[in-house]
Amino acid sequence: MLEEMCSSMKIIVVGNGKVGKTTLTIKYVKGKFTTEYKKTLGVDFLNIKKYIKSIEKEIEFYIWDTAGQDYYNSITRRYYKGADAALIVFAINDKDSFDNVIQWYDKIFQECNKIPMILVMSKIDLKHEVVVTDNQAIDLAKKLNITFMKVSSKDNFMVNEVFEKLAIEHYKYVENLEKKNKGIEENNIQEIKLKSNFISYRGNNKKNGFQINKDNNSIDKKDNKKKKNCCK
Repeated sequence: MLEEMCSSMKIIVVGNGKVGKTTLTIKYVKGKFTTEYKKTLGVDFLNIKKYIKSIEKEIEFYIWDTAGQDYYNSITRRYYKGADAALIVFAINDKDSFDNVIQWYDKIFQECNKIPMILVMSKIDLKHEVVVTDNQAIDLAKKLNITFMKVSSKDNFMVNEVFEKLAIEHYKYVENLEKKNKGIEENNIQEIKLKSNFISYRGNNKKNGFQINKDNNSIDKKDNKKKKNCCK
């Protein structure tokens, strides 16, 4: 089951417009970088198979690159359904994109509940245009309890690593979920056994002339003959 769930991943990439979402996904999937900005109209889809060494698995990534403009919101949110993980992208030179991170997080949570997410600071090659600091991003990631990573599609810095990290987090998430479900299942089985044994115990002792005293949990022997004698 674990291997089956982790052999493919649906990833949604969200964030404001012009933060580098499309550039990041194209760089990862096609190995290409372009400075030409082309607005995503609703949703773009890319997929690629990659071998993730640390978990020793080949993962097929299904990547949904979503538009950041509000007027596409009703369209893009349809594609959140069934997502296994998400990248929330903001640009180092765009304060508004950083300020809207919580909004993007909430949208994902509403549609997908708690799934692995990574907060991505993009365009870190623009060192002279910085308006969001590392510490600000780290603090926000801690607040949201998600991983923080920095990337540069232009310099090909941490592009592969951010998707690989997401795959690893998804793998661990599924593994922990299965362990939790297995534990719940084992507890339920144990509880059923205890109830079954208790019912069997009560039934057997009633046949043997015993009854359970509910007030003090003691077991009393019925002795009808003694009761009859004491009343004479």
